[in-house]
Amino acid sequence: MTHTSNPPSRVCVIGGGIIGSFIAYRLSLEGVSVTLFERDRLGSGASGASAGNVQILADGFEGFHIDLGTESLALYRKYLPSIKGETKTDPLDHEVRYLFAAKDEDEAIEFRRSASNLARRGLKVEWLDGHSARELEPRLNPGLLGGILHSDCVQMDAGRLVSALARSAQLRGAYVAGSEVVGLEREGGRVVGVRLKEGTVIGCDAAVLAMGAWTGAALFNWLNIVLPIKPLGLQKIHLLTGDNPLNCAVRSSVNIVSRRDGMTHVGSKQEPSGFDVLPTEEGKRWLIEQVNDVLPGLNVNVAEAWAGCAVRTPEAVPILGPIDELEGLYVAAPSANGFLLAAVMAEILANYLLKGEEHSFWNEMSASAAIKRATNNPEWDR
Repeated sequence: MTHTSNPPSRVCVIGGGIIGSFIAYRLSLEGVSVTLFERDRLGSGASGASAGNVQILADGFEGFHIDLGTESLALYRKYLPSIKGETKTDPLDHEVRYLFAAKDEDEAIEFRRSASNLARRGLKVEWLDGHSARELEPRLNPGLLGGILHSDCVQMDAGRLVSALARSAQLRGAYVAGSEVVGLEREGGRVVGVRLKEGTVIGCDAAVLAMGAWTGAALFNWLNIVLPIKPLGLQKIHLLTGDNPLNCAVRSSVNIVSRRDGMTHVGSKQEPSGFDVLPTEEGKRWLIEQVNDVLPGLNVNVAEAWAGCAVRTPEAVPILGPIDELEGLYVAAPSANGFLLAAVMAEILANYLLKGEEHSFWNEMSASAAIKRATNNPEWDR
């Protein structure tokens, strides 16, 4: 399906995390005049605390998220070489294998069935029994019954990639502004600009709210529009593993993945507790317990603790598309897997804005669909 409105020539993207930066980059490739606004520093929120995983099984083993994730992984592979080449930035990307660990018989039965289904869909997965899993990574718990090994994943430094995306957009004429947007300028039911904290108004044909967990609050404060977007606190730690990285990443109750910089990322402890998320000793202890449970042979030397505020949406489905109440206004709010979905969300939105193309999941990710999911979910407000 397509729509027929004229494509915008000037777009303001509000929010300099992975979603906003990828959208700015993608639009700049098409020659659109883009201004990217970030009130703090690029990637300072949830993106900076991200594991940097492009891991398509992140939300389970079936359905919508796998399809979107598969598209996003292909787009990362498409755009990464040119981004790295033109910006001379190394986001420390590397190929990783991910083991989804089965700790009991029920999980083992479920995972074996899932591995067969995923392999039939063409994914690079296989079931490993406990012995084979420990041959791959000897530090795994001796009681582990096995797991699904997924061999088509990429991991990188999220902050470095955000900076590279913004820089690449700048090379094509985009402007990156360290300014806080506090409102929208409207004219005849259409957005015509964004208003900055210092009082300046920057004109535009379209505005994209890519403010992560703050997107919902901005919509309500600026336009009295309610969308089911809430903050999700995430606590993480980095272990100093240096020359002894994991032979494969491990997913159990948390993700444990070694990076090229000698750190091993462990996350996340989820805390739906508002926007002010800080690392805590309790959070660090809990994360260490999860590591010791599945990888008792790993040296747990905590180098740093992080916290970020990610996005929570009904059923973890992204919200992407126009806001009907104001022409020219768009929302791009991922689920907690914003890093994974950034490339495909940017591609979908760019194709809609500039070519009028509606992705096959366009309606499913609409604001109205999100409101319906929240209305039908009695636990959403808890």
